[in-house]
Amino acid sequence: MTRSVVRFVIWSLVTVFRLLHVPSEVSAALSDDSLHSVTTRRNFVYSYFYEPPQHGQPMIIFLHGFPSTHRDWAAQISGTSAPEDVGSYRILDIAGNIIDILDHEKVDKVIAVGHDWGAVPLARILNTHVDRVLGAAFLSVGYLPPRPDFNFDAYIAQLHQTVGYDVFGHMKFFAEDDAATILSDHLDSFYSLFFPSDPFVWRTDLAPLGKAKEWIERNRMLPRPRYWTTEQEREHQKRLLKKGLQAPLLWHRGWVNGINNADDATIPLSAYNISIPVFFGLTLQDYIDIPSLTLPPMLETCSKLTVHNFTTSHWVMQEAPDELNEQLNRFFETL
Repeated sequence: MTRSVVRFVIWSLVTVFRLLHVPSEVSAALSDDSLHSVTTRRNFVYSYFYEPPQHGQPMIIFLHGFPSTHRDWAAQISGTSAPEDVGSYRILDIAGNIIDILDHEKVDKVIAVGHDWGAVPLARILNTHVDRVLGAAFLSVGYLPPRPDFNFDAYIAQLHQTVGYDVFGHMKFFAEDDAATILSDHLDSFYSLFFPSDPFVWRTDLAPLGKAKEWIERNRMLPRPRYWTTEQEREHQKRLLKKGLQAPLLWHRGWVNGINNADDATIPLSAYNISIPVFFGLTLQDYIDIPSLTLPPMLETCSKLTVHNFTTSHWVMQEAPDELNEQLNRFFETL
């Protein structure tokens, strides 16, 4: 069954990308004619690709995270706000912006797919606007229920006690004032760590507190992963740096500083459990979003859950595109 797709490219806030893997089809579909822009209620400009539905089919919205770009599926676009105020990155507000775009396009319901940071506003959409979603797919990062009492340092300590290492230690570095400059000045080292040829390096040199900063400042390198050529990596870097790293890193600063706690406190307990169909793609070689940590909350809260194990690192879209498309299509067919 063919599904129409809404692709939002919300630079530094939420990015949405194309599922299809065939380059010619992607290039043809993402034409200038399908590029739309809208100013949301928060006065941010969002640019996105839009295709009207055909034969009554639902829309599919794809949300990706950091440091992915829309180019992971097709051509990156510009023209979207990149605010440098951490308060602009409150997850509930970003979820509301996505609903604003659906309203603008008069799209009633969508199938939503989120990877990495894209899974976080997707979770809040399910908490606050579940009536707008036919089904949801989470990749690598699972559904996160609201956490009104979230404390980052306490969370890191708890994770260390549970699995033996800090897990999200790199976020502490990314939240620092000079993180954007350090990453930009050592871009190849940053990419070598974040898109490693050996996934286990996340366990030893990304997750532990202080290790990511040490790696990048020392300009350490690994061989390039097999899913990228030199040209593809350079193009990805070029697009990531188009508006700088200061804005996208504010996702991490907001999380570390607990800016979402007050908003999470407004969500009723009755909205924590998800009753619509949910797909979860576990990435078994992911040492940040560890399956033993991400799956249990979903088993508790998602009553119609489908799980598929991908033998990949965090970057399942690059490492197993055909398998991912097959599994998502199977899930879509059930909706």
